Amino acid sequence: RPRWVVPVLPKGELEVLLEAAIDLSKKGLDVKSEACQRFFRDGLTISFTKILTDEAVSGWKFEIHRCIINNTHRLVELCVAKLSQDWFPLLELLAMALNPHCKFHLYNGTRPSETVPAGVQLPEDELYARPPDPRSPK
Repeated sequence: RPRWVVPVLPKGELEVLLEAAIDLSKKGLDVKSEACQRFFRDGLTISFTKILTDEAVSGWKFEIHRCIINNTHRLVELCVAKLSQDWFPLLELLAMALNPHCKFHLYNGTRPSETVPAGVQLPEDELYARPPDPRSPK
């Protein structure tokens, strides 16, 4: 089984490149940079496919999972900046990042919410998603 590394830590390569890509995209300069386009096509696809769908997800520490979700937030910001262009590789990544059945979300879906205390009932119009009931079979 091959080992691989995606640099997801704060100020790591993925974060730095995502921040630069967001900045270039907001200025409309990303399309003039072949390196940026290559990062969109290859780097992002490979990185997020691995960190969101690989079986290794279950072996990572909680801090790594937090870094992954922070980088996923940046991916969403990049997708929003590029939304008017229908850039399909990014739209596919956005679909993967938001897929509740990807390995990353399945693994983290049982964690308690950090924003809503356990047992608190939210009105339906404020509730975005409900975690799976731990009593129901998978």
